[in-house]
Amino acid sequence: MFKKLALIAAIGCSLSGTAFADTYKMDAKGKCHDASGKFAKQELCVTSHIYKLDAKGKCRDEAGKFAKAALCTPK
Repeated sequence: MFKKLALIAAIGCSLSGTAFADTYKMDAKGKCHDASGKFAKQELCVTSHIYKLDAKGKCRDEAGKFAKAALCTPK
């Protein structure tokens, strides 16, 4: 019984490690990519928001939605 429990725990740990092995990164244009360079869902990349000013000087997040102006100002 203990061996089965240990085996199940080891498999669970290895599977959870592979789930987080894929790293998602934002490119310069704000698009999300996985470790192989393919596009990924935006939600997977958003660990911290990236705020930029658009051409009209309005503050927007990486999805293009408006944000508070204070978030775009340098700290």
